Order: sequence, then structure tokens, then C-alpha cells
Amino acid sequence: MRFGPTGISVTPAERYESAAGNRWPMSIMPAPGELLSSWLHRLAYANGIPPHYFGALLGAPGENWSARLDRALPDRILRLLGEHTHIPLEDIAALTVAPDPLAVLRLPLRPGSQQTCAPGRQVTWLQFCPACLAEDETPYFRRGWSLATRVSCFRHGCRLRDRCPSCGQGLAPFSQKRLVPHQICAWCGAALCKRTRPAANGVRRLERLIDDLLRLHAAGHRMAEGRSLPDLLGSACFQFGKKRMSIARLPHRDRYHLLRQLTEGRSTPFGTRRSPAISYWKRVAQAAPAWSGLVTSFSDAVLPRPKAGPCSTTAGPHLADLVQAAARLHQQRQVP
Repeated sequence: MRFGPTGISVTPAERYESAAGNRWPMSIMPAPGELLSSWLHRLAYANGIPPHYFGALLGAPGENWSARLDRALPDRILRLLGEHTHIPLEDIAALTVAPDPLAVLRLPLRPGSQQTCAPGRQVTWLQFCPACLAEDETPYFRRGWSLATRVSCFRHGCRLRDRCPSCGQGLAPFSQKRLVPHQICAWCGAALCKRTRPAANGVRRLERLIDDLLRLHAAGHRMAEGRSLPDLLGSACFQFGKKRMSIARLPHRDRYHLLRQLTEGRSTPFGTRRSPAISYWKRVAQAAPAWSGLVTSFSDAVLPRPKAGPCSTTAGPHLADLVQAAARLHQQRQVP
């Protein structure tokens, strides 16, 4: 850099390219629990590229490009990201939800633009906690927010959102053509941080029970019935209007009301058909008031130790036994 009579002139230093390599100007570390697409949006913004164009740079153009990479990250893109950011490949791969034992409970991707759907009734690929985005030093989206069984924030106790509070459209940071942070709506430019109302206590208990049981399932504990817990919860169909849909196909508003109906013992939109999946939903809801997030001590005290090795075939007890044992542990902890 030189200062002259006409101003400042900048001359690249010799051998700069060999010193810097092909690393992008800015490399940001993923946040704890961050979703790959969220990190990609932040990486694009930090390097001065709107997310809409960043997908083409990675060789993943098209609708929902970053959300698709959450589900399936090709090796060539993984290597490209590692080469340009110098972040270990295993750390980047850990941001995805693949391979995903909870796939049936993930909010689905839409095949086209989310603007084609009526605001308020569309199913969106991701939801978020406005309070978390407002508190984050650098806002980011969590992997746990992509689960259909989550309707509130475990940290703040407020209801999640699955669309912009101003225009009602679903999230589309991958379509953002301007250089703005991804907590700004890509459709109307409004901030997504408008607070929501607190979730009902019963709903929060049911959510935590389901979340803990799903984590036990993901850790390798099978159910004795031969069907996985995610499959049973995800295959139950609920009657909303004239359609019967699984929980992953419902917008946040309907999913929240469904969990509230279950915990309050009111009639639920199961329709006239009965199935093992529906009976499991009811059994979990009945056990929710006795649950207090004891997944760690619950696992140590009740479940058999898995065999050594990455793949365990140890079968856990029936779901009814699991939730009853959790309730007993909770009662024992409360005894002075």
C-alpha cells in the first residue's frame, strides 16, 4: 500500500496467491447445533455473495439449493468447502441431517417456490425461534428446528415460527438475491425476530418427552415391536379439513394445536381409523406430565448397555416401560 499525491494505491504483494492458497477471504466457524444451510448462508454473506448465487458457485443451483444439501451433501461439494474454508471435512459433514434416523419427522422440502402457496397454510422446510435469533451474536438456524415434533423453543419456552411474521411467507434464505443477513425475510425484507407467545406447559412437556425418546432411539436403542419410534410417530395421519396428513405435512399452527389437544385430553383429529401409530401418540401424551427431561439418568439406570462397536443391536424395552421407568426416576429424585 502506497500513499501518493493522488491518493492511495494498492499493489498485491508478490507470491500472495502462493501464501493464501485458494482459501476464500472469509472463513467462519459453524455454531453449536447449526444446520449446514445456515452456515452456508452465513459463509456466502461473509464473502460478499448473496445466497441465491452462492449455490451456483458450489455447483448446486436451483430451488432450495442449500436445504437440499442439508439432506444430501455430495462429496465433491464437501471437498470444495473444505478446500476453500480449511475447516475439517468431518466438521462440515456433521452439520447435515444425513444419514438421518429421524427423516420421517423432518419438515419436508417444497418442490417449488414457497410463494405459490397461500400464506399461513403452507408447509415449510424449517421453523425458528425469534428469541434465539434476537439473542444470537450472529443469528443462525438450528438442526433441531427442522423436526415436526418441535413446536416451541426449549430455551425460551415460546412458540416457534415457520414463516415471516410480516408477509406470512415461508423461509427462503437460499433465494435471497441481496447482500443481507439470513434473519431478514427474502420476500419482504422484514426481520424475523418478532417475539411469539409462550407455549402451553403441557405442550412443552410432551415435546421434551418425544425429543428425549427420539434421542434414545438415535443412540441405537430399538423398540421391541420391530418398528422404530420415528416411524410410528411419523406414520400416524391426522384429520385437518378434508385431508388426512402426517405431522410432518402440517404447518406449525396445526402441529401446535394438535399437541395441545393431546395433552389436554380433548378430542383429537385422528379420524375414524385406528392404528398402532395412533395408539403410540396417545400413550406418549398420557405419560408426558410425569416426564422431566431425565434422558441421561434414564438411559444409565434403565436401558441395557450397548455392545462395543459403532453398530449396536441391543434392543430396549417397550415404550410403555420406558416412560413408566422415567416417571419412577423423577419421583425418586423429588424425595428428600
